[in-house]
Amino acid sequence: MNRPMNKQSLPSDLKAALIDMDGVLYDSMPFHADAWYRMFKELDINGDPDEFYLYEGMTGAATVNLIFKRELGREATKEEVERLYKRKSEIFTGAGQKRMMPGASDMLATLRNEGIRTVLVTGSAQGSLLNSLDVDYPDCFPSHRRVTALDVTKGKPDPEPYLKGLEKAGVKRSEAIVIENAPLGVRAGKAAGIFTIAVTTGPIPREAFEKEGADMIFPDMPSFAKWLKENIISGIGKKIDKSVSELMPDKVLVVTDSNVNELVLPRINDSCFLNESPVVVVIPGEEGKSLNSAMLIWRALEDCCATRNSLIINIGGGMVTDLGGFAAAVFKRGIKFINVPTTILGAVDAASGGKTGINFNGLKNEIGAFHNPVSVIISSLPFETLSANEKLGGYAEMIKTALISDKSLYKDLLDVNKVLSDSALLENAIKRCVELKNQIVAEDSLEKGLRKILNFGHTMAHAFESMFFIRKEKLSHGFAVANGMLFELILSNLITGFPEDEVSVYLDKILKPHYPKIIISEDDEGRILELIMHDKKNRDASKPNFTLLKEIGEPIFDCEPSKETIKEALNIYRSMISTK
Repeated sequence: MNRPMNKQSLPSDLKAALIDMDGVLYDSMPFHADAWYRMFKELDINGDPDEFYLYEGMTGAATVNLIFKRELGREATKEEVERLYKRKSEIFTGAGQKRMMPGASDMLATLRNEGIRTVLVTGSAQGSLLNSLDVDYPDCFPSHRRVTALDVTKGKPDPEPYLKGLEKAGVKRSEAIVIENAPLGVRAGKAAGIFTIAVTTGPIPREAFEKEGADMIFPDMPSFAKWLKENIISGIGKKIDKSVSELMPDKVLVVTDSNVNELVLPRINDSCFLNESPVVVVIPGEEGKSLNSAMLIWRALEDCCATRNSLIINIGGGMVTDLGGFAAAVFKRGIKFINVPTTILGAVDAASGGKTGINFNGLKNEIGAFHNPVSVIISSLPFETLSANEKLGGYAEMIKTALISDKSLYKDLLDVNKVLSDSALLENAIKRCVELKNQIVAEDSLEKGLRKILNFGHTMAHAFESMFFIRKEKLSHGFAVANGMLFELILSNLITGFPEDEVSVYLDKILKPHYPKIIISEDDEGRILELIMHDKKNRDASKPNFTLLKEIGEPIFDCEPSKETIKEALNIYRSMISTK
């Protein structure tokens, strides 16, 4: 009888799945076992093909040495290992194409729909299968999310492969699961301290997996995929309910704006708390980010007899999360709030980090407080209501986050159309951006040092925005940031030696095909310099302050270039914008 299986057993904050290949993604173990058996038989070493299921997960060298020690009383030489593994691979490849494991695609679809990062962790270096992954399981295992026999010094059952998998996923061991079909793989997952699920797709009995301490055991992949789909939390409404239930508030108030109330809230129809809680609807845009709107929220809290154990759920873009977060920060000296961003820009830039505020006396964010949300719930569902320009505006902030902190993510984001057209890819990329920002904020919550790197691209962007405001022309923040990053990459090249070819890649792959270019004339130069000198981030009124890059992922904050260098960068910017 299978042991009870329930979703409460899974990690409560599941972010990544570390997945074995043979026997999980491909029904290939019979061919591996036969290839090992036949190769050793050529050496007059006989055995049982089924025994090689027990060695699954070990590197090829480890398997050869295990048999040599047992049968010949010695380890194989390096030359013998290379020759024998090559012969085993020839036999394996000659057996023909290996079929995808039934149920594997369904499992991966469920994980991706939930925004759970998938990482390959295999003891194999078998090129015929590794090269098939992109075709058979597109976008599930990009090259930077793979751990193979070539990446480790010790294979399974050592924990090294799964510890490297955690690094590739960028998560803690408490935020991941291992999916295995071999006892040694289960032992490796458990040794790494990760919740480990066994799927018994081979001849090895269930008892062997129980002995290794598997947390859950399934008889085959289809049954696991079915259980996963039925039991893992799905849908933004259910995620909201889960977060609220864990907090156990006495009262819940929802804050949104009229656009979101009309376009998004009707789509979130699977949340009990949203259906049962009072809703404060404010006017959209910066006009709604006012003291009057904050007072509406406070009155609603009073009307429902809210206490310090009450909760606000902010559902909207940056304006709503800033406003609702500020209202929560000061009501009864601070109550909890959850942010559910409905724009890409809001998800990446405003929903996390703890900056809250309202506009006052004509000044943006003049009154505010640092107050962190207890949870930020990200789903691609609300983003489906956004226009193409709204998506691109938010995407610029994603690019900024990747440029300052994650080269691999930046490479993924270079394919703008692909990411924006795939809701799972987009949701995963946004979540990665939020994780990166949270790591930065955790080290510098009050923006005294490291957090300044989040300003990359923004010093020039703010100057562009102010110039357009003076001209009484419209310019979205995201479009300003996209152009501001080009200027600051140029400035980085002049000051820190940032690679010139990377500047061209950004222009050709990101800015040129997707964003309107901001043209500045020589007559604009004086005004731009004046606006830069008045940026609020400047430490000295006579010294402009920039965050620049030495390399992708290597930011340097508090850079203070001379006016002459800024003018040189402006000339290069004008030349690049006008000629490409």
